[in-house]
Amino acid sequence: MKLKFIFKTAALVMAAAVAAAALSGCGVSESEFNSLKERVAALEEMYGSDIPDSSSSKSSKTSKATPKPTDPPERDDKNSDDDNDSKAKFDSDTVGENIDVDEYDYLDDDGKKFAFFVFDNDSDYDVDADISIECKDSNDKNLGKDSKTLKNLESGQRSYVGFELDSATETIVRTVNYKESSLRGTHISDIGARAARAQGGVNLTLTNNSGSDADDLKYLVIFFDGNSMVGFDSNNLPDLKKGENITLPSVCYDDFDRADVFIAIDD
Repeated sequence: MKLKFIFKTAALVMAAAVAAAALSGCGVSESEFNSLKERVAALEEMYGSDIPDSSSSKSSKTSKATPKPTDPPERDDKNSDDDNDSKAKFDSDTVGENIDVDEYDYLDDDGKKFAFFVFDNDSDYDVDADISIECKDSNDKNLGKDSKTLKNLESGQRSYVGFELDSATETIVRTVNYKESSLRGTHISDIGARAARAQGGVNLTLTNNSGSDADDLKYLVIFFDGNSMVGFDSNNLPDLKKGENITLPSVCYDDFDRADVFIAIDD
Protein backbone atom coordinates (compact mmCIF):
# COMPACT_ATOMS: atom_id res chain seq x y z
CA MET A 1 0.00 0.00 0.00
CA LYS A 2 1.44 3.41 -0.91
CA LEU A 3 0.92 5.12 2.49
CA LYS A 4 2.55 2.28 4.38
CA PHE A 5 5.40 2.35 1.92
CA ILE A 6 6.04 6.05 2.77
CA PHE A 7 6.10 5.30 6.49
CA LYS A 8 8.31 2.28 6.05
CA THR A 9 10.76 4.38 4.05
CA ALA A 10 10.93 7.02 6.82
CA ALA A 11 11.57 4.37 9.46
CA LEU A 12 14.31 2.86 7.36
CA VAL A 13 15.88 6.33 6.88
CA MET A 14 15.98 6.84 10.64
CA ALA A 15 17.43 3.41 11.28
CA ALA A 16 20.02 3.88 8.55
CA ALA A 17 21.07 7.24 9.96
CA VAL A 18 21.58 5.79 13.43
CA ALA A 19 23.44 2.80 12.03
CA ALA A 20 25.66 4.97 9.85
CA ALA A 21 26.51 7.14 12.80
CA ALA A 22 27.42 4.11 14.88
CA LEU A 23 29.56 2.54 12.14
CA SER A 24 31.44 5.76 11.35
CA GLY A 25 32.02 6.53 14.96
CA CYS A 26 30.55 9.90 14.43
CA GLY A 27 28.09 11.07 16.93
CA VAL A 28 24.66 12.44 16.11
CA SER A 29 23.72 15.53 17.89
CA GLU A 30 20.80 15.35 20.24
CA SER A 31 18.96 18.09 18.35
CA GLU A 32 19.35 16.23 15.04
CA PHE A 33 18.18 12.96 16.57
CA ASN A 34 15.17 14.58 18.27
CA SER A 35 14.24 16.33 15.01
CA LEU A 36 14.26 12.98 13.17
CA LYS A 37 12.15 11.37 15.94
CA GLU A 38 9.59 14.13 15.62
CA ARG A 39 9.34 13.63 11.87
CA VAL A 40 8.82 9.88 12.32
CA ALA A 41 6.22 10.43 15.06
CA ALA A 42 4.37 12.82 12.74
CA LEU A 43 4.30 10.18 10.01
CA GLU A 44 3.00 7.57 12.48
CA GLU A 45 0.24 9.91 13.58
CA MET A 46 -0.79 10.57 9.96
CA TYR A 47 -0.55 7.08 8.48
CA GLY A 48 -0.42 4.64 11.37
CA SER A 49 2.39 2.41 12.46
CA ASP A 50 1.08 -1.09 11.56
CA ILE A 51 3.53 -2.76 9.25
CA PRO A 52 2.54 -6.38 8.85
CA ASP A 53 5.20 -8.93 9.57
CA SER A 54 6.09 -11.65 7.10
CA SER A 55 3.63 -14.18 8.53
CA SER A 56 0.61 -11.82 8.41
CA SER A 57 1.56 -10.69 4.90
CA LYS A 58 1.62 -14.28 3.77
CA SER A 59 -1.75 -14.92 5.33
CA SER A 60 -3.21 -11.81 3.71
CA LYS A 61 -1.99 -12.84 0.28
CA THR A 62 -3.45 -16.27 0.73
CA SER A 63 -6.89 -14.97 1.74
CA LYS A 64 -7.05 -12.59 -1.20
CA ALA A 65 -5.83 -15.03 -3.79
CA THR A 66 -8.32 -15.88 -6.54
CA PRO A 67 -9.64 -19.36 -5.87
CA LYS A 68 -8.58 -21.95 -8.42
CA PRO A 69 -11.51 -22.75 -10.63
CA THR A 70 -12.88 -26.19 -9.86
CA ASP A 71 -13.14 -28.63 -12.69
CA PRO A 72 -16.70 -28.93 -14.01
CA PRO A 73 -18.47 -31.99 -12.62
CA GLU A 74 -18.33 -35.00 -14.83
CA ARG A 75 -21.43 -35.07 -17.02
CA ASP A 76 -23.91 -37.69 -15.97
CA ASP A 77 -25.32 -38.97 -19.21
CA LYS A 78 -27.41 -41.61 -17.52
CA ASN A 79 -30.55 -39.48 -17.35
CA SER A 80 -30.27 -38.28 -20.94
CA ASP A 81 -29.67 -41.85 -22.08
CA ASP A 82 -32.67 -42.97 -20.09
CA ASP A 83 -34.78 -40.24 -21.71
CA ASN A 84 -33.65 -41.31 -25.15
CA ASP A 85 -34.33 -44.93 -24.30
CA SER A 86 -37.81 -44.11 -23.00
CA LYS A 87 -38.57 -42.21 -26.22
CA ALA A 88 -37.21 -45.07 -28.29
CA LYS A 89 -39.17 -47.74 -26.46
CA PHE A 90 -42.52 -48.59 -28.01
CA ASP A 91 -44.81 -50.93 -26.15
CA SER A 92 -47.95 -52.00 -28.01
CA ASP A 93 -50.03 -52.58 -24.87
CA THR A 94 -49.07 -49.25 -23.28
CA VAL A 95 -49.75 -47.31 -26.48
CA GLY A 96 -53.02 -49.18 -26.94
CA GLU A 97 -54.29 -47.85 -23.62
CA ASN A 98 -54.42 -44.39 -25.25
CA ILE A 99 -56.19 -45.47 -28.43
CA ASP A 100 -59.97 -45.75 -28.24
CA VAL A 101 -61.69 -48.30 -30.46
CA ASP A 102 -65.42 -48.10 -31.20
CA GLU A 103 -67.16 -51.07 -32.86
CA TYR A 104 -70.17 -50.58 -35.17
CA ASP A 105 -72.05 -53.68 -36.39
CA TYR A 106 -74.58 -53.57 -39.19
CA LEU A 107 -76.89 -56.12 -40.85
CA ASP A 108 -78.21 -54.96 -44.21
CA ASP A 109 -81.44 -55.88 -45.97
CA ASP A 110 -79.71 -58.66 -47.91
CA GLY A 111 -78.66 -60.41 -44.70
CA LYS A 112 -75.02 -59.39 -44.96
CA LYS A 113 -73.30 -58.46 -41.72
CA PHE A 114 -70.50 -55.94 -41.36
CA ALA A 115 -68.29 -54.72 -38.54
CA PHE A 116 -66.42 -51.42 -38.53
CA PHE A 117 -63.77 -50.50 -35.97
CA VAL A 118 -63.03 -46.79 -35.59
CA PHE A 119 -59.64 -46.01 -33.99
CA ASP A 120 -59.14 -42.68 -32.20
CA ASN A 121 -55.43 -42.18 -31.53
CA ASP A 122 -54.89 -40.16 -28.33
CA SER A 123 -51.38 -41.54 -27.82
CA ASP A 124 -48.13 -39.66 -28.52
CA TYR A 125 -47.21 -42.05 -31.33
CA ASP A 126 -48.03 -42.42 -35.00
CA VAL A 127 -49.01 -46.06 -35.41
CA ASP A 128 -49.86 -48.89 -37.77
CA ALA A 129 -52.28 -51.44 -36.35
CA ASP A 130 -52.56 -55.12 -37.20
CA ILE A 131 -56.14 -56.19 -36.44
CA SER A 132 -57.19 -59.83 -36.25
CA ILE A 133 -60.75 -60.99 -35.60
CA GLU A 134 -62.28 -64.35 -34.80
CA CYS A 135 -66.03 -64.72 -35.34
CA LYS A 136 -68.26 -67.06 -33.31
CA ASP A 137 -71.95 -67.93 -33.44
CA SER A 138 -74.41 -68.07 -30.56
CA ASN A 139 -73.11 -71.55 -29.64
CA ASP A 140 -69.52 -70.26 -29.49
CA LYS A 141 -68.70 -72.11 -32.68
CA ASN A 142 -65.79 -70.65 -34.62
CA LEU A 143 -67.06 -69.22 -37.92
CA GLY A 144 -63.74 -67.99 -39.27
CA LYS A 145 -60.90 -65.53 -38.89
CA ASP A 146 -59.79 -62.44 -40.76
CA SER A 147 -57.10 -59.78 -40.45
CA LYS A 148 -56.30 -56.34 -41.82
CA THR A 149 -53.76 -53.56 -41.28
CA LEU A 150 -54.59 -49.95 -40.46
CA LYS A 151 -51.83 -47.70 -41.83
CA ASN A 152 -50.59 -44.22 -40.93
CA LEU A 153 -52.82 -43.58 -37.92
CA GLU A 154 -51.19 -40.35 -36.79
CA SER A 155 -51.32 -39.05 -33.24
CA GLY A 156 -54.55 -37.09 -32.80
CA GLN A 157 -56.25 -38.64 -35.86
CA ARG A 158 -59.08 -41.12 -36.43
CA SER A 159 -59.35 -43.90 -38.98
CA TYR A 160 -61.10 -47.22 -39.48
CA VAL A 161 -61.04 -50.81 -40.72
CA GLY A 162 -64.06 -52.75 -41.92
CA PHE A 163 -64.87 -56.48 -42.15
CA GLU A 164 -67.63 -58.43 -43.83
CA LEU A 165 -68.77 -61.18 -41.46
CA ASP A 166 -70.60 -64.45 -41.56
CA SER A 167 -74.28 -63.60 -41.09
CA ALA A 168 -74.46 -65.98 -38.10
CA THR A 169 -71.80 -64.03 -36.20
CA GLU A 170 -72.79 -63.15 -32.67
CA THR A 171 -69.42 -62.58 -31.06
CA ILE A 172 -66.21 -61.02 -32.39
CA VAL A 173 -62.92 -61.60 -30.60
CA ARG A 174 -60.58 -58.79 -31.63
CA THR A 175 -56.80 -58.69 -31.24
CA VAL A 176 -54.79 -55.56 -32.07
CA ASN A 177 -51.03 -55.16 -32.25
CA TYR A 178 -49.67 -51.63 -32.63
CA LYS A 179 -46.38 -50.71 -34.29
CA GLU A 180 -44.76 -47.32 -34.61
CA SER A 181 -45.52 -46.01 -38.10
CA SER A 182 -43.02 -44.66 -40.60
CA LEU A 183 -45.90 -42.63 -42.16
CA ARG A 184 -44.83 -43.49 -45.67
CA GLY A 185 -47.16 -42.38 -48.41
CA THR A 186 -50.33 -40.37 -47.88
CA HIS A 187 -51.03 -38.90 -44.44
CA ILE A 188 -54.60 -39.07 -43.19
CA SER A 189 -54.22 -35.62 -41.63
CA ASP A 190 -53.66 -34.13 -45.10
CA ILE A 191 -57.10 -35.18 -46.34
CA GLY A 192 -60.00 -32.94 -45.43
CA ALA A 193 -63.43 -34.61 -45.38
CA ARG A 194 -66.87 -33.23 -44.64
CA ALA A 195 -70.43 -34.28 -45.28
CA ALA A 196 -73.29 -31.91 -46.19
CA ARG A 197 -76.86 -33.15 -46.11
CA ALA A 198 -78.37 -33.63 -49.56
CA GLN A 199 -81.36 -35.38 -51.16
CA GLY A 200 -81.23 -39.05 -50.12
CA GLY A 201 -78.06 -38.75 -48.07
CA VAL A 202 -75.05 -36.44 -48.03
CA ASN A 203 -72.58 -34.88 -50.40
CA LEU A 204 -69.10 -35.91 -49.37
CA THR A 205 -66.38 -33.33 -50.10
CA LEU A 206 -62.75 -34.45 -49.91
CA THR A 207 -59.70 -32.20 -50.28
CA ASN A 208 -56.03 -33.04 -50.62
CA ASN A 209 -54.28 -30.41 -48.50
CA SER A 210 -50.80 -31.85 -48.94
CA GLY A 211 -48.07 -30.77 -51.33
CA SER A 212 -48.13 -34.07 -53.24
CA ASP A 213 -50.63 -36.37 -54.90
CA ALA A 214 -52.65 -38.70 -52.66
CA ASP A 215 -53.54 -42.23 -53.59
CA ASP A 216 -54.67 -45.54 -52.06
CA LEU A 217 -57.40 -43.84 -50.06
CA LYS A 218 -60.82 -45.09 -49.01
CA TYR A 219 -63.67 -43.58 -47.05
CA LEU A 220 -66.44 -44.62 -44.70
CA VAL A 221 -69.62 -42.68 -43.95
CA ILE A 222 -71.68 -43.94 -40.99
CA PHE A 223 -75.24 -42.64 -40.72
CA PHE A 224 -76.79 -42.34 -37.27
CA ASP A 225 -80.27 -41.79 -35.93
CA GLY A 226 -79.52 -40.71 -32.37
CA ASN A 227 -76.90 -43.22 -31.19
CA SER A 228 -78.06 -46.01 -33.51
CA MET A 229 -76.26 -46.81 -36.73
CA VAL A 230 -78.86 -46.89 -39.53
CA GLY A 231 -76.64 -47.16 -42.59
CA PHE A 232 -73.19 -46.77 -44.08
CA ASP A 233 -71.41 -46.07 -47.33
CA SER A 234 -67.83 -47.17 -47.97
CA ASN A 235 -65.69 -47.15 -51.09
CA ASN A 236 -62.27 -46.43 -52.56
CA LEU A 237 -61.41 -42.85 -53.46
CA PRO A 238 -59.95 -41.78 -56.79
CA ASP A 239 -56.42 -40.41 -56.67
CA LEU A 240 -56.34 -36.77 -55.57
CA LYS A 241 -53.86 -34.34 -57.06
CA LYS A 242 -52.23 -31.93 -54.64
CA GLY A 243 -54.71 -29.19 -53.74
CA GLU A 244 -57.55 -30.99 -55.51
CA ASN A 245 -61.01 -31.45 -54.03
CA ILE A 246 -63.89 -33.62 -55.20
CA THR A 247 -67.50 -34.09 -54.17
CA LEU A 248 -69.20 -37.49 -54.13
CA PRO A 249 -72.80 -38.46 -53.33
CA SER A 250 -73.32 -40.82 -50.39
CA VAL A 251 -76.75 -42.42 -50.10
CA CYS A 252 -78.68 -43.55 -47.01
CA TYR A 253 -82.09 -45.25 -47.37
CA ASP A 254 -83.19 -44.68 -43.77
CA ASP A 255 -83.85 -41.56 -41.78
CA PHE A 256 -80.73 -40.18 -40.13
CA ASP A 257 -79.73 -37.07 -38.19
CA ARG A 258 -75.96 -37.32 -38.37
CA ALA A 259 -73.27 -38.59 -40.71
CA ASP A 260 -69.66 -39.18 -39.60
CA VAL A 261 -66.86 -39.43 -42.17
CA PHE A 262 -63.62 -41.39 -41.81
CA ILE A 263 -60.60 -41.75 -44.11
CA ALA A 264 -58.19 -44.70 -44.28
CA ILE A 265 -55.21 -45.86 -46.33
CA ASP A 266 -56.14 -48.88 -48.43
CA ASP A 267 -54.22 -51.94 -47.27
